[in-house]
Amino acid sequence: MKIPKSPYISRIRMKNFRNFKDVDAQLNHKQIIIGENNVGKTNFIRALRLILDPTLNDEDRFLLDSDFHEGIEEPMKNNEVIEISIELRGFEHNKTILSVLDGASVNFSPPTLRLTYRYFPKVRDDGNIDYQYIIFQGENEDKPFNHYHRRFLNMSVIDAIRDVESELKNSRKSPISKLIKQYDIRKEELEEIANSLKEKSDEVLSIDELVDLTNNISSRFSDIIGKQVDSKVSLETVEIDPNRILNTLKLLVGENRRHTSETSLGINNILYITLVLYYLEDKTIPSVLKNDVFTLLLSEEGSEVLRDSYDLNSKNNYILKNEISDETLEQLYGFMDTFHSSSDGFTILAIEEPESHLHPALQRVIYKDVMKKNTSIIMTTHSPHITSVAPIESIVHLRPTKSGTHVNTTANLKLEPRDRMDLERYLDIKRGEIYFGRGVILVEGVAEEYLIPRFAEELGKGLDKKGIICCNVNSTNFEPYVKFLASLGIPYVVITDGDYYILIEGEDGVAKKFGIACEDEHDKYGYDGNDRISKLVRSLKLVERCAIPIEYAQQDEFFEGIGFFIGVHTMEIDMMESYNPSNTAENIFINIFNELTFGGEKQRSNFKKDFEIGNYHSCLNKIEGSHSQIGKGRFAQQLSIFATEDMIPSYIANAINKIYSKVDEI
Repeated sequence: MKIPKSPYISRIRMKNFRNFKDVDAQLNHKQIIIGENNVGKTNFIRALRLILDPTLNDEDRFLLDSDFHEGIEEPMKNNEVIEISIELRGFEHNKTILSVLDGASVNFSPPTLRLTYRYFPKVRDDGNIDYQYIIFQGENEDKPFNHYHRRFLNMSVIDAIRDVESELKNSRKSPISKLIKQYDIRKEELEEIANSLKEKSDEVLSIDELVDLTNNISSRFSDIIGKQVDSKVSLETVEIDPNRILNTLKLLVGENRRHTSETSLGINNILYITLVLYYLEDKTIPSVLKNDVFTLLLSEEGSEVLRDSYDLNSKNNYILKNEISDETLEQLYGFMDTFHSSSDGFTILAIEEPESHLHPALQRVIYKDVMKKNTSIIMTTHSPHITSVAPIESIVHLRPTKSGTHVNTTANLKLEPRDRMDLERYLDIKRGEIYFGRGVILVEGVAEEYLIPRFAEELGKGLDKKGIICCNVNSTNFEPYVKFLASLGIPYVVITDGDYYILIEGEDGVAKKFGIACEDEHDKYGYDGNDRISKLVRSLKLVERCAIPIEYAQQDEFFEGIGFFIGVHTMEIDMMESYNPSNTAENIFINIFNELTFGGEKQRSNFKKDFEIGNYHSCLNKIEGSHSQIGKGRFAQQLSIFATEDMIPSYIANAINKIYSKVDEI
């Protein structure tokens, strides 16, 4: 059965708050916030806390001059306003929220609530200006959202710097204490247990040594103070208060039953997050029902589902069965939601840097578990191990610009299932490195992945210097990657082979023939790369079909203008055509082939001959051939060590210059 999603923030708008000048971002039920240091990840969470966090008092919600966007000079003197607005969805099944926040509705399709924080100047009676804040529901400033409402809709934050061990020991803050309170544990049960424990513990007073000790202390005390006051002294075991007995419970970890003070920081972090997540889970269906509650519920319409779902145990309680069909669970959820629904509020959980103290493998494990839960979660992270397993639609990408931090999200990203799988697989294998690039170069294969970073260095434009990532998609299927980068606002360029061809008429009709020289006298020729990019930019709606020039030479210039750079043949052949060594002995291509090939002297001689006469297609075939046993990847790896600037085809140099300028414009 699919439990309904808990309420979640579907949209946030921020004006003039800290890093954010003017932001309007769509969000999802699960969100992971990524970005560089000091880009505003914590400030993003802080903006939400100003509205939803019940642990902030009124004073915490008053802001300072420094809370205004850094681009505004003397904001309070100039009467600037900070405004933060959030919209929420996924609350339709919750009767409590529907009734408590009846004034917050701004849309019915889909049902949407809006809450707004505004920090603004107000003129006093004496003419001076004071700043104050209001938090209101919907569009009505006279309808407040206050501490009362946060009992039913709020935010809980697990800070990046946290003392997990201390919180686990704190009887008030510990999530285990909060979990215990969710159960219907009766006081009379606790009193019975407390009395029994008291009787057992008093047995220790009958030990002869303790009897002797008590008598001796009492006698000595009486001798000192005399008989004028009651001087009898006795011992008592620990008082067992039924109201406090549950607070004495402690968490133990492992078969050796170690206290949390004796376990690692990483394990304690996972335990703490696990407890918080469990506390926030939907508890509409209780796992334990008292007999009297069960009997009362049997009088309600549709109660027959209870007998199909619960078993009576020896303690006269009803326990939820382990094996229940999805259909029965759905009926049970609806029944309990109607007749046994809790008035407890819903909590949106924010976790800052959950990777603290965790091994990379455990980072991925805890994140995958978080994503399975029904709780709405907003998480910040620097960890590529977490981002690599994050769902595509869960990303909130914060990017620094000259006008403040820009926020882009993938909440509304639409991809075909196969494209989604392709992109998620890449992100998993590459540990999500694409997220952390200030710019991205998309390339077809491993040869480009090796060589383009080296080419950039030869041009004096190292990629690492600007935080530019070279992303090998292992195909020409650039579309999902371009959509993804565009949705995150990450600058990109695409480099692809031209793959020159001519059309040959045969028995089976007209076919493309590749691997030949580019000659002007061909009547019917083309570039497969141009054809692919033309189709791609139309599919992405980057241009209208009629805007694309017909002539290939004009197409190259047109596509470069929008970030797509196309070769003539394959990159290796284009490099060979660009390369012009002064003599054969200095020919890097020939020397690397001779060093790597498993073929004999004849093959080495043939490669040299083909290169000298410009038969580069034959050279590439020899690199890829079974006799040489080299392969394009291995050859490119070696070539990247010795590559020189005069090998760089002009379209690749143009692409590197383009991505550099795009990043500089941010």
